[in-house]
Amino acid sequence: MEEEKYYSVKEGMLSCPYYPRKIQFLREVRNELLKKTDYYLLPDVVIDENKLNAIKIYRQELRDFINRLLNDEIKCNLIDDDFEEKYFPKLILDTILE
Repeated sequence: MEEEKYYSVKEGMLSCPYYPRKIQFLREVRNELLKKTDYYLLPDVVIDENKLNAIKIYRQELRDFINRLLNDEIKCNLIDDDFEEKYFPKLILDTILE
């Protein structure tokens, strides 16, 4: 099995025209994921405190994700076809909201 290669996102942003487009796409994916949890933060939604805290942590991780990526704090392969599945923060809403 071939070892996965990691690339500096900072360097890629300067040298590869693909990287800025990929970062923009990832921002759009992140924004969609945030929208999916907006409902739970409305003041009239009744939700268990632990579940609400898990959602808030997840949302903060999503917001921090792009900055961490751009600062090379996340070792990853930006051109990986499964990038979103491998590297994006996860919240399993089905188990959180049962």
